[in-house]
Amino acid sequence: MAFYTDFAGHYEKIFPYRKGVLAFLDDHLPARGRVLDIGCGTGRYCSALDATGRRALGIDLDPGMIGEAERLHPEGEFHLMGMDDVSRLPSSSFSGVFCIGNVLPHLPAASLKGFLVEIARILEPGGAWIVQTVNFDRLLDRGVFEFPDMVMKKERLIFSRSYREICQDHLEFHTRLAGPSGAIFTGVVSLHPRMSGDYTVLHRDLGFSPAGHFADYTGRGFDPAESSGSVFVFNKSA
Repeated sequence: MAFYTDFAGHYEKIFPYRKGVLAFLDDHLPARGRVLDIGCGTGRYCSALDATGRRALGIDLDPGMIGEAERLHPEGEFHLMGMDDVSRLPSSSFSGVFCIGNVLPHLPAASLKGFLVEIARILEPGGAWIVQTVNFDRLLDRGVFEFPDMVMKKERLIFSRSYREICQDHLEFHTRLAGPSGAIFTGVVSLHPRMSGDYTVLHRDLGFSPAGHFADYTGRGFDPAESSGSVFVFNKSA
């Protein structure tokens, strides 16, 4: 996935490690056991969770991201794997699985149910499943959505993002990172958005128990009309 390889070296500047995210994961994942980070990026949360006494495995489909994770956290465990590769992991081998950073919408809608079946299979009974996406409930009636620019004054960088050609189950995600001399990289990748209610119903039908639905990692309640993010916590039935 060259789209992400192109800015793997800049990822930490654009999406820095946040203590609030770790605190949320620490609160909602089981206190012990093996955890899986799907779409681990540069591996910061895997490393932080290792420090809590858990054992984290980070997987990412992008070789640039895995390369950065291994460089930054040589003590960690990282594999070049995508969401389709979860089927290769042993059954009941994780006490917790999380997929944050709007990674899940990279998966086509037709593959979502099968992927969640695999999540249930690899989780221990009662294990936690955490998934975070953009709140698409408030976006799917728009043709275009422009995110506010992220300005990094110290690095003299500007990161721009937009959703274009938005329709049910599909949109184009455009990014651009620019410095004083112009564009450092630009990219486009397809995403497959889902309404929050769709996620709720599908998880229920697959036997997951809801443990919380939040607007962000502070634990604020989710509002489909107002929240910018959507963070689900589920448990696998015992």
